[in-house]
Amino acid sequence: MHTVDVFQWFNRHKQVINYSAAPLLLLMVIGVSLFVYNTGGIKYVYSHSMYVPIVLSGMIYGVAGGVAVAVLGGLALGPYMPIDVVSGEMQVTINWLYRAGFFVLIGTLSGVASDTVRAYIRHLYWVSRHDAATKLPNRLALMDDLSGIQKHALPLLQPKLLLVLSVNSTLELKAAFGHDVIENIIQQTAKRFSDVLTHRGQVYRADTEEVSALIEQVDTLKINELLVDLNRTARLPYQFQGIPVHVDSRMGYVAINEVQAEPAIYLQQAESALNAANDSLLEFVEYQPSIKLATRENVSLLGELMKAIDLNQLKLHYQPKVNIHSGKLCGVEALMRWEHPTRGNIPPGTFIPSAERSTLIHLLTHFVLTEAIRTALYFQQQSVSVPIAVNISAYNLCQPDFADNIFKLLDEYGLSGEYLELEVTESALIKDMKHTITELSKLADAGIQIAVDDFGTGYSSLQYLHQLPISHLKIDQSFVRRLPHAQDAIHIIEASVSLAHKMELTTIAEGVENAAVMQFLGDIGCDMAQGFYISKPVPDREFTAWHQQHNGCFNWQQ
Repeated sequence: MHTVDVFQWFNRHKQVINYSAAPLLLLMVIGVSLFVYNTGGIKYVYSHSMYVPIVLSGMIYGVAGGVAVAVLGGLALGPYMPIDVVSGEMQVTINWLYRAGFFVLIGTLSGVASDTVRAYIRHLYWVSRHDAATKLPNRLALMDDLSGIQKHALPLLQPKLLLVLSVNSTLELKAAFGHDVIENIIQQTAKRFSDVLTHRGQVYRADTEEVSALIEQVDTLKINELLVDLNRTARLPYQFQGIPVHVDSRMGYVAINEVQAEPAIYLQQAESALNAANDSLLEFVEYQPSIKLATRENVSLLGELMKAIDLNQLKLHYQPKVNIHSGKLCGVEALMRWEHPTRGNIPPGTFIPSAERSTLIHLLTHFVLTEAIRTALYFQQQSVSVPIAVNISAYNLCQPDFADNIFKLLDEYGLSGEYLELEVTESALIKDMKHTITELSKLADAGIQIAVDDFGTGYSSLQYLHQLPISHLKIDQSFVRRLPHAQDAIHIIEASVSLAHKMELTTIAEGVENAAVMQFLGDIGCDMAQGFYISKPVPDREFTAWHQQHNGCFNWQQ
């Protein structure tokens, strides 16, 4: 057992030790006095045994205890203790006073040493359980408090809530104000939470950019009301150096109704809910077992993604885009498929969103571009000379050398830029508009066509839309699939087609699943269509067979 452990044990049992040690120390003083007398008097070395109760009393009771027992021991071996019991010779006063004074010195030093060590250990204990910058209890303190709940291991009359809030705009804040702004915001958030909770819970800094709260006495019917209050106070502007600062944050929480798991499990669950809130852009999310399974699944898939590329598990399927009026093939879109050896066919919507939040998206995009360029060359050998569209992420566009890397791939395989098309979502376009315009202009100058994908679902700025070197607007399938009866979808699509034509852009409707929708799109002037009605996405060889079967023209009006 370490010294720190010994002192912590003393602190935990301090009251019991104080009550039980006092009579024992008194008995030790009496016992030493009797021992000295019975062994012949003070002239023998046995009088030094009195240091034992003196030092122990200093260790247990501090300076006051050490001095008190030292005085008592000095008197016990003082005026009434003979130098020699046989001869009856008594001590000179100055001798026993000097001895008593020395006892007091030893008792004082013992007490000072004990008090100093205890104070230092209390300081270490505090430091180990508090964040140095904000002075808030830290993750270890939260684990201790959760362990305290676990000791009862009974159903709780009222659930406790473990809540975690994350500050999401930290990079922007640190770039603008420096690292101190994060500490300041954490402190302000903790103060706001404490004001709302009003002694019903403790606030912690369990992570660098997170504030946690363990909330007690929560009425089940008022949980949502409490969360709304906490969220509202976190949304208020923060003050830093006299400047109002907006902070984007999300919350995840878990209700602790019955203490059965290890403390770290509850924090993990709350952080899983926080991750779900960030993914779904909800203000707060309660933990459900399905969240953990989904998170674990996403992490597992990302771990296998790079290996999947090396093992040729990722494939591209191709879906045709045809001119609505003539039926002529105008292009194809490359859509990714993951043929996992044990999980089967994994839809792209399962792993691509997670890849976009990691650096794996660049590796994935490079793979898709390379495969699409190879396929374009294969198509040309099969007399299919149309551009292949590839979806790119906002994070791809933010790469400073993205356009140059595409040019290198085109040069490496000897493919003209006119046979490559890039589809970019609206949200990707507004990420860094100035850089986006520069990169897309370089690509368009090389003959590469640019399409705005999922048009109508994002937040396009018409101020910039006319500056972008785009060729097509792709109308999102969420509108197309509601045709021809949903009036709101009709209005959005008609407006999109009209806007595109006025800007001299072609429109592509994706998600066309029957002839009635195809007819409606043709009637309102939409240029191209894509969907299962024409063909589902198929591998490259099946696509060339489809092309040969239809002779490059989908005659849907027959």
